[in-house]
Amino acid sequence: MINLGDITVEQFLDQYWQKKPLLIRNAFTELKTPVSAEELAGLACEEHVNARLVFEHGKDSEGPDERPWQVEFGPFDEERFASLPDRDWSLLVSDVEKHLPETAYLLEPFRFIPDWRIDDLMISYAPPGGSVGPHTDAYDVFLIQLSGQRLWKISQHYPNETLADTDLCILKSFRAEDEWLLSAGDMLYLPPNVAHHGIAQQCLAVDGEESPCLTGSVGFRAPSLKTISSDYINYLNENVHQDIRYRDTSPSIASHHAEISDQTVAEFIEYIRQGFTIDQEHVRRWLGQYCSDNKTYEELLDIHHCDSIDQLAEQLDDNGLQQSPYSNFLFSRSGNGTLLFVNGDTYQASTSFAEALCDSKDIDFNELRAVMDGNDEVTLLTLFNSGAIISESKE
Repeated sequence: MINLGDITVEQFLDQYWQKKPLLIRNAFTELKTPVSAEELAGLACEEHVNARLVFEHGKDSEGPDERPWQVEFGPFDEERFASLPDRDWSLLVSDVEKHLPETAYLLEPFRFIPDWRIDDLMISYAPPGGSVGPHTDAYDVFLIQLSGQRLWKISQHYPNETLADTDLCILKSFRAEDEWLLSAGDMLYLPPNVAHHGIAQQCLAVDGEESPCLTGSVGFRAPSLKTISSDYINYLNENVHQDIRYRDTSPSIASHHAEISDQTVAEFIEYIRQGFTIDQEHVRRWLGQYCSDNKTYEELLDIHHCDSIDQLAEQLDDNGLQQSPYSNFLFSRSGNGTLLFVNGDTYQASTSFAEALCDSKDIDFNELRAVMDGNDEVTLLTLFNSGAIISESKE
C-alpha cells in the first residue's frame, strides 16, 4: 500500500503534479522486492524484452578505446553478466509488468492518474556506483526504491548541453541542488524536465548480506504534439477521408505561369480544412485506439478459441478470466453508449460491461455475464479469441 506522507492525493495533484519534486519516506509499507537481480538479468536475456546495460566507463562500440557512458542493448547472453565489473554499471528493463505480471501491483497505487497516462514499470539493478548519469525525462516519474539504497541528486536549474560521443543524453554540467538517500519503500516523484542523477549505494541487510540496489520507475506517457498530430492524421486518412481530389474553385488567368498565388494558397487552406476535422467523436475514437495500442507485443498474445459464451464458461477455472498482461483496456462514454478500446481496436459496448471489464486485471466472469447484452457477448468472445483476455483451462 502506498501513502503520500502528510498530504492527500488531492493536495499532491494540486501542489506537486507536474510542478515540483516530492520525497516520500515509507511510501510503500511492508514492501517486498517483486523481482531479484538474477530474475531481472534472466528477463533481459529474453526476446521481445527491452533491456539496456549502461556503463559509466565502457568500451566504445566503434573502437578499442574506453569512453564514459556507453550503452549496450539486449537481449543479452547469460555469459555477458558473468563478465561485468564489480561496480559502475546499471541494468534497466522496461515493461516489466507485462513480462512479469506479478509486479503489476506496483502500478495499482497510481490509478488516481487515468490508466491511459501510465506508460510502464521499469526496474533497474545496479552494483555500487551504478547509474545512468545525470539526465532529464520529458515525462512524470515515480522512483520507488525496491531494495538496497540509491542516492538521488536533483536540479531544477541547469545548462541543457549534453555529452558528445555517447548514445545517452547525459548532462555535461550538472550540479545538485538537493540530494536524498532512498531506502526500500521510499519514493521520489519528479515532474518533467527535472535533472536527476541516481547512484546505487552499498547497503548491507540485517544478516550482513549485501542488499541489491533495485529501483522501480513508474513513467507516464507524454507524447509530443508532432507524434500525436501525425498519428491523428493517419487515423483520419484510414478511417475518415474519402478520395476527394483538388479542383479549381475559381479559375483565372495566372499573372505568371510559375507563381503560386494568394488565391491558390487560400483555396488549399480551405481544401485542407475539409480533411482535417477535429470532431469530438473522431478524436474520441482516435485517442482510445492510440492509447490502447499494443503493436509492440501483439505477437505475444495467447490465442485460444471459443464458439459461444457457454463454451467459454465451461473452460474457466476458479480464477475466472484475466486481462492479458500484454493488453491495454480503456473506455469512453459516447452518447447513450460506450466505446471500449482494447489493443488499438474499438468496440461498441454497454457502459456496465465496459466498466466491469476494465476495472481490474482479474475479471469476475459471473459478474460480467450478469451485465452483458448480446453485443457484449460477441465482444467478449472476440477479445478471448484474439488473446486480449485469457484464462487457464480446467484440467
